[in-house]
Amino acid sequence: MNEKDLKSLFIKSVLSGHLDKNVFFPEPAHHKLDTIIKNEGYFRNFDLVIAVIKKRTGTNIIYDSIESYDKYYNILMRTGVISQFARTEKCRIDWIRLYPVELKSDNDVLDDRLPNQILNAILTFGRSVVVLDERHYKKAKELRLAFRLLPATIIGYTGSEDRFEIFSVFERVVTNAIFSIQKKRLVKILHDRGIKNKTDKIYQCIANIQRLTQKLAFSELYQDNISVFLEKEIEFIQRLVDVPQIPSEKKLLSSLIAQTSNQKLTDYF
Repeated sequence: MNEKDLKSLFIKSVLSGHLDKNVFFPEPAHHKLDTIIKNEGYFRNFDLVIAVIKKRTGTNIIYDSIESYDKYYNILMRTGVISQFARTEKCRIDWIRLYPVELKSDNDVLDDRLPNQILNAILTFGRSVVVLDERHYKKAKELRLAFRLLPATIIGYTGSEDRFEIFSVFERVVTNAIFSIQKKRLVKILHDRGIKNKTDKIYQCIANIQRLTQKLAFSELYQDNISVFLEKEIEFIQRLVDVPQIPSEKKLLSSLIAQTSNQKLTDYF
């Protein structure tokens, strides 16, 4: 089938509860308003985005596991995209999980674009889901190890009605990554917040912090504990101690949650 047909069939499978080994999406019979399908028109770089809205009571932030910490921390790392969705759909920011889906119909060729598409999804949302048509899914099961090593959840079409099944799960939310800073975009953000002076210096400070973080990350990869930072970089780090501190993660999260706490879910269907 073509990509359009595969998308329609997969949406039908999710909404009808015909996704075998489902660990992601609520059962439609009990959560009719909790699974929201958004096509690429909402997030243009992706074939499909599935939003799962899970209501939470209270506003206390509890880190009871690495998984829960990553989910909360992901809000801080990706405040822009998640808060945009919360405002549009009128729900609390900590209720939302976004799953970008890359669709590969049997008319598509699996090539070196797939790793790039998975990486793009991870950098944007912290996770990735790939849905394979029947022929590609059979190939994935033959090359079981190779596909299980991909940092994405792989879902395949069984070839029967609207039945899909989860082949492998990568549920970890990737909260940290090395980004390149777009100067023009940073300057626009600062201007919109009323900061119009010394934007070049602000940019340079953030770029320095980014570079130091990158150096530290690469030193971890190469186990290099000797020549990580130069003397001037050490001086820069020492001066950061005198800068007023940003409030704790819990205070920032509480503020974000409070901003959307009075909003209600709309009728999506």
